[in-house]
Amino acid sequence: MIRVTMIEDEKEIAHFHSLFLKKVDGFELVSKALTFEEGIQQLKTFKPDLLLLDVYIGDQNGLDILKQVRLEERNIDVILITSANDTYTVQTGYRFGVIDYLVKPFTFARFKEALQRYQAMRQETQQGSFVQKEIDQFIQRTEKASAVEKRSFPKGITEVTAMRILHALAEAGEVWKTAAELEEATTISHVSLRKYLRFFDEQSFIQKDLVYLTHGRPFNRYRLSEQGREFLDKNDFV
Repeated sequence: MIRVTMIEDEKEIAHFHSLFLKKVDGFELVSKALTFEEGIQQLKTFKPDLLLLDVYIGDQNGLDILKQVRLEERNIDVILITSANDTYTVQTGYRFGVIDYLVKPFTFARFKEALQRYQAMRQETQQGSFVQKEIDQFIQRTEKASAVEKRSFPKGITEVTAMRILHALAEAGEVWKTAAELEEATTISHVSLRKYLRFFDEQSFIQKDLVYLTHGRPFNRYRLSEQGREFLDKNDFV
C-alpha cells in the first residue's frame, strides 16, 4: 500500500481529492494538511511515500516544501496539484524532481492516470540493479509522459485555438506579426487573441517587440520563439 500525504489549503478541494484517492486501488491517505506548517509536521510524523502538494498554501509557497524535502534527502515522491501554470513553477517542479504535475481543474481520469503511472514506476524500480536497456526504457517512458503532459492548458485556454495561433506565427517564420494581422489570419476575436498572446508570453512561447512611432501610440508585434517552436513540434496534434 502506497502511503499518501496531501497538503491543500482549500477544504472542499481537499475533500474531493480525498474521494478521488479512495477510488484508486493501492493508495492510502495517511494525513491531510490545510496549512504550510501543518504539512511540514505531518511529513515528519507520517513519513509518506507520496506527497500531493498544492503550490498556493495561504500566503506561502508549496515549492518551499518541495525544496526542503529534497534538501533533507527524504525518500518522498511528489505530485504537484495546483492552479499555478507559470514557467517558473513548472520548471522548478521539474528541476526538483516532481513525478507529475496536475493543473486544476482536472478530471478523475487524469488523476487516476498520474497515480497509476507512479504505481508502475515504483514497481519497476524495486529490483536491485538495472541493465542499460531497462534504464533507457524507463527514462524514455518518463520523457514521453512529460511530453504528453505539456499538452495540458489552463482553464480558458483551449488546445485548438492555441494551436491555430501558434501555427499562424510559425508560418510567418522570422517575420514579426501585429495582433491585427494575427486576428485576420486566424479569424479569432481581438479580445480572445490578446488573452492567448498574454498566455504565450508567460510561457515564453513568443517574442514580443514594442514598436514606437513618430506619431501615435506604440504597438506590440510578435513572433514565435525557439521554445514555442519546440512546443509546437512536440504537441502538433491538431
